[in-house]
Amino acid sequence: MILDVFIVSVILSLVFKRNIYHVFSCRIRLLYLFPVPFLIQILPFPQRGIAMLASYLILLLVFLVNKHLKGFPWIAAGSALNGLAIALHGGKMPVFMPLAEKLNLELTIKHAFVEQLNPLTILGDWIPVVTPYGRNFLISPGDTLIYAGVLIFMLSKTCKSTTQQECN
Repeated sequence: MILDVFIVSVILSLVFKRNIYHVFSCRIRLLYLFPVPFLIQILPFPQRGIAMLASYLILLLVFLVNKHLKGFPWIAAGSALNGLAIALHGGKMPVFMPLAEKLNLELTIKHAFVEQLNPLTILGDWIPVVTPYGRNFLISPGDTLIYAGVLIFMLSKTCKSTTQQECN
């Protein structure tokens, strides 16, 4: 789903005549760490729960040190909520099974079905997203914050100057 959000962000940037290249001129701190959590999440670690938590802690670190960039506080908050949901469920994101079945979604190694929503599972994936082009998803409340943050960042103004290179 994040790819869909990036594509929508680029399209909206073009519609609103934003400079989509400002993203490349912003100084994003610890950017080199950004791929590490995703590698951790796809590799088959024996202690999957610990690996998932470590990956979210790294992501949270990257987002928090960049909180001065527009949208990054939203992304950090969403990542924290997703990390909490995963921590509360043994290293897997809870997915509301009745909706997943209705949308014909299958589990991945990072997910676990839950049959009912309650205060412990409400942070999991239960919000349906049905796209006009046939891709369906269940997303979490944390995901909504992450996606809002990505949109805010992508649609933000260009960096103030080439010497400062910090985004508004």
